[in-house]
Amino acid sequence: MRSGCYQLRTVAGAFLLAVGLPLAPAQAAIVYSQSIVNPLATVTTLDSFTNCRDSEGCLGKTGQVFDAAGNALAVGNLADTLLYTFTLTQAEIDAINANPGGTATLSMTASRDLGLRAGAATNTDFLVTSLDGTLIGELFGTTVSTCPAGENFPIDFTCGPNYHNDVTAVSSLSILGALFQTAAADGILSVLVNPTEDVGRLKVFSLSLQYANAVPEASSLWLVAIGVAGLAVVRRRKAASTG
Repeated sequence: MRSGCYQLRTVAGAFLLAVGLPLAPAQAAIVYSQSIVNPLATVTTLDSFTNCRDSEGCLGKTGQVFDAAGNALAVGNLADTLLYTFTLTQAEIDAINANPGGTATLSMTASRDLGLRAGAATNTDFLVTSLDGTLIGELFGTTVSTCPAGENFPIDFTCGPNYHNDVTAVSSLSILGALFQTAAADGILSVLVNPTEDVGRLKVFSLSLQYANAVPEASSLWLVAIGVAGLAVVRRRKAASTG
């Protein structure tokens, strides 16, 4: 019985090689990848309410963001809509079009007033996000802060995300391949990020976008191969018994 199973696997492997399919499970290949990094974003260790400094890449509403000297800005620098623009070369556009059915992922690394707070029933601190005008989801919509309830001094620099510190979190959204292909056709991908009204402070460290090609189901490939291999083994045994 063991020799028969080994023969079946051998024939199945030979079939996959013959049709140019891998013996090991296929891996998705990254077709396009780009990151926008905030050059100002640094992690503060100031144990003060004024530690959201615009010089360190911190965004805040009026009265909640400060200049390098610790003076409150007359007008907050946290806009209702944050725009991030990704560009593609013609070669990248061609590669994306040559791999329909793939998946795209948008990921942001950020800190401050994000995620569900301890003791809160629902998360009201997230970023409504769209790609070329189409809603794709809520960044940090499922993020849970590790800080205890309350945001009192002295500041806890080990938990987060939190209004008072720069402990980062990463949030990702999946984008339908068809939507991504359509958006990428003109070589410009516009990502709009809209903080909810409850986001008083926000520091974005980076925003990344990538597209990976579609991968055939490995189990499906092996089922086909085993079926073909089984027929081949049966035919060999019949030939041997009648020879």
